[in-house]
Amino acid sequence: MHPRLEAVLRERFELNELQLKAFDAVSSGKSVLVVSPTGSGKTEAAFLPVLNAILEENLPPIAALYIAPIKALNRDLLERLRWWGERTGIGVEVRHGDTSAYAKAKQVKNPPHVLIITPETLGILLVMKSMRKHLANVRFVIVDEIVELVDSKRGAQLSLALERLAKRANFQRIGLSATVGNEGEIKDWLKADTIVKPEMRKAYHVHVLYPEPEEGDFELARALKVSPEVAARLRTVWEVVEEHGKGLIFTNTRQFAEILAHRLKAWGKPVEVHHGSLAKEARIRAEKALKEGKVRALVCTSSMELGIDIGDVDVVVQYMSPRQVNRLVQRMGRSRHRLGEVSEGYVIATNPEDYLESLVIARRAVKGLYEPVRPYENALDVLAHFTVGSLMEEKKLLPEEVYSLAKGSYPYRNLSEEDFSAVVKLLESARLVGIDEVTGSLYLRRGAFKYYYENLSTIPDEISYRVLDASSGHVVGRLDESFVMDLEDGMEFIMHGRSWILLSIDEEARLIKAKESRSLESAVPSWEGEMIPVPFEVALETGKLKRELIYNETLATRFLKGVNFREEELERVLKVLRGQEPLSTDRDIGVESLPKGLVIHADFGNRVNETIGRFLWAFLSSKYGKVFTLKGQGHAIVFKTPFQLNPAEVASLLRTSPEALEFIVGRAVRESNVYRWRMLNVAKRFGALRRDAKIRRVDRLFEGTVVEKETLNELFHDKLDIGGAERVLKLLGEGMLRVKTKLAREPSPLAKLNLSVGGEFLVTGELERDEVLELFRKRLEESEVVLLCTNCGWNARTRVGRLRSRLDDWRCPKCGSLMLAVAHPIDAELFVKAVKKMKKKEKLEKEEEKAYRKLIKASDLIQSYGWEAILALSAYGVGPDTAARLLGQYRGEALLVALLEAERTFIRTRRFWEVKE
Repeated sequence: MHPRLEAVLRERFELNELQLKAFDAVSSGKSVLVVSPTGSGKTEAAFLPVLNAILEENLPPIAALYIAPIKALNRDLLERLRWWGERTGIGVEVRHGDTSAYAKAKQVKNPPHVLIITPETLGILLVMKSMRKHLANVRFVIVDEIVELVDSKRGAQLSLALERLAKRANFQRIGLSATVGNEGEIKDWLKADTIVKPEMRKAYHVHVLYPEPEEGDFELARALKVSPEVAARLRTVWEVVEEHGKGLIFTNTRQFAEILAHRLKAWGKPVEVHHGSLAKEARIRAEKALKEGKVRALVCTSSMELGIDIGDVDVVVQYMSPRQVNRLVQRMGRSRHRLGEVSEGYVIATNPEDYLESLVIARRAVKGLYEPVRPYENALDVLAHFTVGSLMEEKKLLPEEVYSLAKGSYPYRNLSEEDFSAVVKLLESARLVGIDEVTGSLYLRRGAFKYYYENLSTIPDEISYRVLDASSGHVVGRLDESFVMDLEDGMEFIMHGRSWILLSIDEEARLIKAKESRSLESAVPSWEGEMIPVPFEVALETGKLKRELIYNETLATRFLKGVNFREEELERVLKVLRGQEPLSTDRDIGVESLPKGLVIHADFGNRVNETIGRFLWAFLSSKYGKVFTLKGQGHAIVFKTPFQLNPAEVASLLRTSPEALEFIVGRAVRESNVYRWRMLNVAKRFGALRRDAKIRRVDRLFEGTVVEKETLNELFHDKLDIGGAERVLKLLGEGMLRVKTKLAREPSPLAKLNLSVGGEFLVTGELERDEVLELFRKRLEESEVVLLCTNCGWNARTRVGRLRSRLDDWRCPKCGSLMLAVAHPIDAELFVKAVKKMKKKEKLEKEEEKAYRKLIKASDLIQSYGWEAILALSAYGVGPDTAARLLGQYRGEALLVALLEAERTFIRTRRFWEVKE
């Protein structure tokens, strides 16, 4: 080891077993996959031998590329790796989309020894002439959080990019991976020589809770406008955080993170929300607040699974089932994350099926039974981009050279010549690539450069709107177009764990102006991205647990050894199972037919259930027409139907031979909106459509082409499981799985649960009229206004609620006048200017005269109507004229109703008033 590195290690660091093993393996020249839980020191395991080689061999820059999947991770990595760099004299820098042009130019002239990048950045560096000589020096490539990439097109793209880099540089590959079920395949994907992992297994202490309401929960439920059951879960979440110290509260979606944080904040708990759709500044503030102890917990999504530095965390709470073992282990690893320490985690289940699934996942986590990660194979649109990129580097290449280079990558090892030729043909027809008639070489055409840079990211474009806090001028986050389309001026929504009232939408700038409303009843935002799918193995084992609980509770309890649960909570769930008919298990499927729906109870996970659902949909639609919608869930296939189906007919369809399954499902999936949306994005990645193209019948345009083939490939990988569904249908045909049927007027308990699935929204439903009015009154009282004397111009800011007690002595503290008014700050400012001008006998501007008349009238109204006039004048968009009309007609509760309607009407028509003015 180099003396300089040795000195730094002696200063404050002792290598653990994992780091020593990795150091030896990397130093011996091997490519290595490091597999270990979160917090075990994987970063140093990879980086220290690289640092040592740079020092000992005096390697020129760029000696190492450190590839990380997300920008936020890069920010923390930079701080962490720079610490080592500064002490050993090695330059460490970061480069991604947010890096300034100045910093990028500096890196070209004076490159660092270690450059931290995203997979997409590597695609840019490879085609930069100015960087090629530096890339030729690369001796090490570290791929962090490799399992986050392997199963997506980003992974396929990175794998191809590494093959392109390997033509220029001779480098060792070092991959960092959390524990995974198929580490051997991940090693092959990386082209590593060996796997390094610690002898000591990380220990997890998992508690699965299914709280029942207690006495105090009913009062909390009333205060937060939620059900007592939800109140019990919120109370349990906070009890866990308070008992342990600093916590992370994980949810499965961004929507749910928002609503959960919103309810905890409304309860007065010190929490912040953290997810990928929040503004970068908001995320950094939340991380800092937790690190500094200003808040006790972050309510977060997968954005906090990776190694973002937030200091030590004492406990992890997972709200609802984590749905996958890998997810639970990754999340729990954030608590007491050093090897040798026991990570503390709690799962708060929300319903019987959620509870049983959580028990199974906890058991598998304790036993170390992780899910395999399926590599994305033969992504043909990514192959098209790779072909163009290779030509940008080499100018001319023979097709067989490009094909051979692609085949060297693990995801394309089975690529057929036929598929490659089809990709080249499409690039040729899109006029991105040409073929030299004499040599047969490929060359670039005019639009290729633009296409390459526009398609560096394989993540589909999400049109989103920035949300601007009108009072502070800060952007708080982003909302997807699909959600914004349903919003109208005056509606309320949740963002950053707070409620906002929408003031206006600027379509051109894609900007939403909003102000905080403090309401408990607001729309839950939506973003692209869906619920994490439940794997086949987890769902099937949940079915097994159901069966064993019914027939042999003692055996079932023994099966859950190592998981912490309360027997009384398990008994509550067992009571539901005993009353459930039909009940699915690992040996039973239940078909429950309802007047307007069909629930097939099946414990096979989201992808298998979605596949079987599409298979059934094809048969039912051919007979009755395309009148059904379906959704494959973790433990059920749910159809919405216009009439009640015969459950025996559905049962017979389930026994259909699976021979033509892939063909039938492929035909059925072509009828879905998701197919057309995916095809649109695939066509853009091929360069067959412009980035801004919006075509309704895109499926007809590319029927029978390589675009159609890749769209199906994407859906079969991401959404469906043909192999798993074939296995289930085969067992059904052989009679190894029983089918129970039921014709019912009302849904069974678990059918009701699956019909309403989509995440609980922590509200009791529609708020009662008096609750809405009470919330509106509270909001008015918390509004900030300017109290102003219309006689002398004295003014002071205050909250509306404080003025009620002041009515007993309603006079100006400066001149003693009774003519006080409440006003918007802008009107108050204009009024004061008007008073000063009038004293000097100067002419008033139109706006000043308008504000003057407005406030004189406002003070008259307060003299006549008192407190109710102050409330009326505080409502958004309700001026003295509207207030006078409403006060003349209404009193008490009726006035609040009228003011609420007036406020909403103003916000809805605000843009027209502004034009008129």
